[in-house]
Amino acid sequence: MIYAIGFIETIKEGEHQFTIKEHITKQEYDGHLNSLGEATKLKAMANMYKLFERNGNEFLNYTSELQEHLRSDENDDIYLEANRLLINYLSALSMFIDYGEKYNKKHFGKPKMKEFESKTHALYDNHVSYRFMALMRNYALHYGFPLTNIKKNLIKENTIYASKQTLLKFSSWKHVKQDIEKMPEDILLDPHVKVSMLFIKDLYESYIYDIAPSIINGIEYLDKMIKENGGKEPMFASFKNEDEFKKGNVSMEFIKPKTFIESLKIIQSHPRINLNIIGRDL
Repeated sequence: MIYAIGFIETIKEGEHQFTIKEHITKQEYDGHLNSLGEATKLKAMANMYKLFERNGNEFLNYTSELQEHLRSDENDDIYLEANRLLINYLSALSMFIDYGEKYNKKHFGKPKMKEFESKTHALYDNHVSYRFMALMRNYALHYGFPLTNIKKNLIKENTIYASKQTLLKFSSWKHVKQDIEKMPEDILLDPHVKVSMLFIKDLYESYIYDIAPSIINGIEYLDKMIKENGGKEPMFASFKNEDEFKKGNVSMEFIKPKTFIESLKIIQSHPRINLNIIGRDL
């Protein structure tokens, strides 16, 4: 197998020309793609976090405006909508953990995946709100809607609750059963959602912090390639031999600057990362 690096340029509308600059080793080829590929993984992780955060905020915003909903909606509509938004949040929480394990393993290998798992296990062991929300998804999936009671109050704001006795009928709470037994009869879930959101935010920021050096190296390398190509977008190619290349049997990997620009913005938004960017934009 032959590996090469080059660039793509537009000849006229709808037509492009691919130029091979030099051959490289398979090790160099894999190294370049791995380095440049981290930006795509970060973007996927960022999208998963945005989904998680949006779902959490939509639930909290809805319950904070329950007073207004009770004036215009039927109780059944409120039960359905509040539970729908809560279940969306619980599903996104579970998905984020799955994505975190997946992308930590892909980038850092099994040791880093185990470190991510240990962080989630520590959250589970040490924080009631996190383990309560983590297992609440199983309750919603296998037993029923978590929110069942609307309490109307002439003095305080009306609120929607989970029933302690109803929750305890579920047999798979594990350690959380003891937590629930200590809770009031009407359990307000909003504080648990808020606290668990903070823990997931910390996990997400930790992931960005760990992966940032690799992505920044990839961005610097991409910028170098674009400069060397006179501003043309770089590409990597692999083909069996020269005859197959002439026939057009070539596998090409195109490197799009947009992905890296988006990843750089994600890194710049991190509260503990300060970047001093010198030179032109990608």
